[in-house]
Amino acid sequence: MTSHPSSSAPLAVVTGGSGALGTAIRSRLTKDGWRVISTYRTRPPKPTSPAGHTTWVRFDTADDTSTGALREAVTAQPGRLHAVFACVGAPSGKRPVAETPLSEFAAVHEANTLSMVSTWHAVADRARRDSTRVLAVGSDAGQAARANNGPYSAAKAALEALVTTLAKEEHQHGVRVNLIAPSLIDSPLAAHVMALKGVTDPDEYFAQLPWGRPLALDEVAAACIEFATAAHWSYVTGQVYPLGALR
Repeated sequence: MTSHPSSSAPLAVVTGGSGALGTAIRSRLTKDGWRVISTYRTRPPKPTSPAGHTTWVRFDTADDTSTGALREAVTAQPGRLHAVFACVGAPSGKRPVAETPLSEFAAVHEANTLSMVSTWHAVADRARRDSTRVLAVGSDAGQAARANNGPYSAAKAALEALVTTLAKEEHQHGVRVNLIAPSLIDSPLAAHVMALKGVTDPDEYFAQLPWGRPLALDEVAAACIEFATAAHWSYVTGQVYPLGALR
């Protein structure tokens, strides 16, 4: 934990903040002087020294006490809660539906969809008070269902429906809820997913993508922060922002 910046510094919550995209978002925010409440599931990351301040909280959708801990951490911070970034997610095993156990569907749904429910349970009161902007990280798989990706596509589609529902429910409180749906991001998770798909030559695989490459973590993080914090996006709510290219 770093030294406290001014309580007037903007405050954000980043769930899944120990993952690759969550780390990229958190790093950008702290370098710009934000205070960040960031979550991890298994073990807290090693301390760093960013320009801002990060408070780490354990958060696991399967553990109700961790939802309470996140709520307490948010409540304890002064000032306005400007933004919430919901970055928790997990891939599927890349098998046909007929060969995928029901337990995998449940686990992937919990990680990608119910994590958003738990996040909202933790931040709702503060978000309503502060007219917070909420951005969930989905995937192009939520609309472009592909073979051997049933649990993940179903979970991300459900997340889109949840975001739209929340936007309609929370509009009266001035809360804006949107979702960004990136295509493949160059990250350790992408490498794991490609291995599950049997990809042995990542460079050859990337060459077949639009522009011959996947998305970079930093460009996705920049887009997330833009949509969630820029004044010229303050009108929109209940929207899904695709972040990819035509194939």
